[in-house]
Amino acid sequence: MRKKLLSVALATTMVAGLLAGCGNNGGNTSAAGNSGDDVSDGGSENAEITGEITVLTHRTDLLNTDFADYKAEFEAKYPGTTVSFEAMEDYEGDVSTRLSTGDYGDVFMIPNTIPTNEFADFLEPLGTVEELSETYTEAYLYAKQSGGTVYGLASGANVSNGIVYNKAVFEAAGVTEVPKTPEDFLAALQAIKDKGECTNPYYTNTHDAWALSQWEGCTHGMDGDADYINNTMANEADPFSEGKPHYVVYKLLYDIVDQKLCEADPFTTEWEGSKTALATGDIGCMVMGSWAVSQMQEAATNAGEDPANIGYMPFPVTSSDGNQYVSASADYAYGINVNSDNKATARAFIDYMLLESGYAEKQGEISIVKGSALPSTLSDFEGAEFVIDNPATAENEGKWDAVHNESELGLWSGSDYQIEIVEAAFGNVNKDFDTLMAEWNTRWSEALDSVNETWGE
Repeated sequence: MRKKLLSVALATTMVAGLLAGCGNNGGNTSAAGNSGDDVSDGGSENAEITGEITVLTHRTDLLNTDFADYKAEFEAKYPGTTVSFEAMEDYEGDVSTRLSTGDYGDVFMIPNTIPTNEFADFLEPLGTVEELSETYTEAYLYAKQSGGTVYGLASGANVSNGIVYNKAVFEAAGVTEVPKTPEDFLAALQAIKDKGECTNPYYTNTHDAWALSQWEGCTHGMDGDADYINNTMANEADPFSEGKPHYVVYKLLYDIVDQKLCEADPFTTEWEGSKTALATGDIGCMVMGSWAVSQMQEAATNAGEDPANIGYMPFPVTSSDGNQYVSASADYAYGINVNSDNKATARAFIDYMLLESGYAEKQGEISIVKGSALPSTLSDFEGAEFVIDNPATAENEGKWDAVHNESELGLWSGSDYQIEIVEAAFGNVNKDFDTLMAEWNTRWSEALDSVNETWGE
């Protein structure tokens, strides 16, 4: 699934054709023509789209702006419908707690805590990979599928191993080329610090611990190996050893803090304020998925700054073959609560969000709809090679999740273990980086042994 990044920017007329087709549905039918208890692709074309649905979301920042527009547009398209949004700050934690109650809305962004082999317990099937790949890019359908059945459709796709940065800050410090190695990146941050005009060359956002989970995305596709995460690491006893993707990525985080190239106190950071600080040049850069670029650009506009100053660069690692690889992965996926009393309207809303709302494009994400053009925010990625994780093989399906959950490392949540890297580099914990990685290896290896026993290996 590896290909040149720019080669996926196909003609946008294909999307226009899809949208035009959706606009011709008319009446109370969903774009996919689904109904009743069966909302999988290819269902009844005579479904009545009406009634109330509740949509759970992690995007608290859009509740009174974009989401208000989507609500109005959807309700106008389908008279008799009512959409209510429920936004949460601690989305993963809150929704994960509610799963056992059955009360998690009609449409919800699927939390990463649901293991692949339990999708059917919580989610309504949306169709098969084969069926849905007629409309959506097949590679993104594997994010929330099991046994060829898709249970969630990604709201968009992000480049997960990148860094949002203020171009003016880097240029003022004499950094005119995008760093391509950890050493070059550290040198760039030091140049920014030496210039003395930017208070925080790098910003960890450690207080909002979820921000540390963004580093995990940088471990994907590092050497161009689309099988590494789901089919290699899932069976690897020591994935945190020197030279391996996780060691390389988290060592850069450790070095940034250790060399005092970040904020003075990483433990009192504030996410919303950091957007404006980066936009105004008080922060030089942050590891984030490409989804963050549009938020920083909006912050720049609100602060009276030029949004064109906000750029996005590949994570600074060059493979041994001389190439720079870029990982793309699905963002939060829309799912339908298996307990919902209004699955037809829930499915119609998902179809609307993906095919008509323009949400992905506005957020600077890659639309999963076939034929969608890449966002302009990825201009710094020209020449990099694009890698999308391969799905797990049949024998490995759900295994990475199982080992990860058993290890309790919480790599996608901003866990205490990730915070401990910052604590150790800052001097609050008496451990060096290699000690931390050895501890991670122990937890992973023990978890792998436990899972293998359960799986009969």
